[in-house]
Amino acid sequence: MPETQQLLATDSSVNLTEALGARVKDPLWFLARQWQTGEFEAENGGKPVAMRYDSRIDPFREVVVGGTSLPLTGAEPLEALVEAERPDHSAPAWNSTELDYGFGLSSAERRFVATEYGGRALDWYHFDQAKQQTVTGLDQPTVEMVPNGMGFRGAPYPRWWRFEDGDEAFDSAADVEPNVLSMLLPEFFYVDINNWYLIPAPMPAGSLRQITRLVVEDSFGVVTELAAAADADWQVFSVAATDGAALGGPPVLMAPNVAIDIVENDVLEDVRFVRDEGANLVWAFEQLYHTADGARVTNADGVPRGAPTARSPGTEGEFRLFSDTLPAWIPYVPRQIDARGGLGREVRLRRGRTVETASAANPQFNSVLVGETKFLNEEEVPKTGLRVRRTARYARGSDGKPWFWVGRAREAGRGSGTPGLRFDYLDRG
Repeated sequence: MPETQQLLATDSSVNLTEALGARVKDPLWFLARQWQTGEFEAENGGKPVAMRYDSRIDPFREVVVGGTSLPLTGAEPLEALVEAERPDHSAPAWNSTELDYGFGLSSAERRFVATEYGGRALDWYHFDQAKQQTVTGLDQPTVEMVPNGMGFRGAPYPRWWRFEDGDEAFDSAADVEPNVLSMLLPEFFYVDINNWYLIPAPMPAGSLRQITRLVVEDSFGVVTELAAAADADWQVFSVAATDGAALGGPPVLMAPNVAIDIVENDVLEDVRFVRDEGANLVWAFEQLYHTADGARVTNADGVPRGAPTARSPGTEGEFRLFSDTLPAWIPYVPRQIDARGGLGREVRLRRGRTVETASAANPQFNSVLVGETKFLNEEEVPKTGLRVRRTARYARGSDGKPWFWVGRAREAGRGSGTPGLRFDYLDRG
């Protein structure tokens, strides 16, 4: 046998003990690293290996829309019940003075209200709790699970000899002047992330859950029963009370039955509410609407501004009190709420007109949104303006049933605007 083949036959072996031993020539280096990372501080190094919890489920029973209670089965998406318009285009849950939805949701033990839902992405944080009671719903079987370590893209791995993802770097803050948060986030990411764990706790949509008992067992066999966080500052996923006070009693997890995905079809109306600081007005611009015969009008195309004023030949101009504007721009004039008060009293906006021939039978506006918004709270229109749309929507319930409805959506605008209104000027034609 040649010399090379003899060496191969001698060195080949099925015993992997030598390779898996991972021997090092400097054990003191490992001791130094353990000292450097604080592993000699005599802390309890046990890791959770099992968790058991008991819970109660309290399903939602009804939703209150416009004073009418609608029963819930848990299959229908709440958006379809709350946002749906009636055949006369009215929306019972829509508050025209605030341009948002308001409705109630209740179970057998608790009652919630939503007063500032803008018509998009309904979730638990839109609700405030109006009635507090202990959940005495259905007791669920004890669930036992293995916790998983919390992780994210760029998080450090718990093992030293594993290459980490270098695409994310949280230790280089982009702030010109680093603040407290920019310093706390890297510390949490690199130091404390391996001490946080997650347990999957599935629950039925359209219900409340109260964890009645939570037990953790670590790798040393120590069993610890955990109680709910009593710190008032740690209320991240808790529903607030309607009066702003802290809620007593056991905390609950709220999971309303919302649509997974909502498909929007044709836009029926698009109205922009903008501020005009020069004229001290708020304008509602009907950017898109449909006429009574179904014609689609966009950006006031084809709508005349107004008949020009006739002048005698040879005249240099005509003095005018105010200029003509497109009828698609409807003014909202500030009016005092309490005329008996003094300076600083509150005001609200009252819908006006720029077309003198407009009346209740023949209004200047053409959209449903402006027609039902006779009064508007002044604080609802910021400097960036508002955009409100009516769209046809579609979603499926958890049972697969299709739902079609027409809903509204409130969005941020693009700044202030004006239709070009001028006062006391000379019209030279």
